[in-house]
Amino acid sequence: MVSVYEVVRDRILSSLESGTVPWRQTWQSMCPMNLATGRPYRGINRILLAGHTWWGTYNQIKHLGGYVRKGEKASGIVVFWSFDEVRRTVSENGDEVAVILQRERPLVRYYKVFNLSQCDGIAVEDAGDVQPIASCEDVIARNAPRVVPGEPAYHPKSDAIAMPGIDGFASAEAYYAAFFHELTHWTGHASRLDRPGITEPIRFGSEQYSREELTAEIGAAFLCAMTGTDMPVAENQAAYIAGWLRRIRDGSAADVIRAATDAQRAAGFLTGGGGEGSSFSGGMAGRASLLPKVATDHRPCSSQRLGSWIPSLARQGIAS
Repeated sequence: MVSVYEVVRDRILSSLESGTVPWRQTWQSMCPMNLATGRPYRGINRILLAGHTWWGTYNQIKHLGGYVRKGEKASGIVVFWSFDEVRRTVSENGDEVAVILQRERPLVRYYKVFNLSQCDGIAVEDAGDVQPIASCEDVIARNAPRVVPGEPAYHPKSDAIAMPGIDGFASAEAYYAAFFHELTHWTGHASRLDRPGITEPIRFGSEQYSREELTAEIGAAFLCAMTGTDMPVAENQAAYIAGWLRRIRDGSAADVIRAATDAQRAAGFLTGGGGEGSSFSGGMAGRASLLPKVATDHRPCSSQRLGSWIPSLARQGIAS
């Protein structure tokens, strides 16, 4: 029986092998929301539902007064996992009570969902608009990483990000996408999120290396979406990423979900949105949050072309 992990990985790999990077879309497309709750999807679900903003299950859409058009098939899946297990037991007083236990392995399920374009009876304007939460420079300034000249890379030993000047990129969007890739690596330092892909010795091209690169790539996409910045697509990029996923395919399909979860956690850390919680709400103790700056202080990144060089993904990885 095919596991949920394999369904997720194969969906992404199929998209990549057709030449499409599912998370390299317009920033609005990378902000999928639930119609019933109005909350953003997180982690792997942001990737699985990229391309449309509003989603819901058949019953959620029906409850809201809308309906799925005849003949439409669910175009997305939402993955749900939980380590909690609820068991009913009888207390010493003879009362039936619920006890929450922790599973050794998570319970993983997925649900089929429809996007708003497949429905009638719910107007787009009723659903609302997604707004950026900060500017690119806000995110960088808030975290104040040590930056040194050089081709894009993160150096764990010196805890420094190497970046060329913005005029070395084809556009401001390309510059910030590369910076956010390295900034995601930066979050893995032992003093921050303590991610094994950064803190432990890894071999270039290994499964662990591939997962960390996938984490940084997805983290950059999440940060671009949160700052209202379209992430550019470089030539042959889908082939690079498909190569990482093939290495992961030989290991655990769950690594794809873990990479997206780590990317969500990194984006939350960098913007003050917390760990695995929503990157669009909440806060983090001791770190001023950018989240109040929803529309009042947003400064979108410039789209002016500033050069012709776009760094290859091979040069955006972890420096040895």
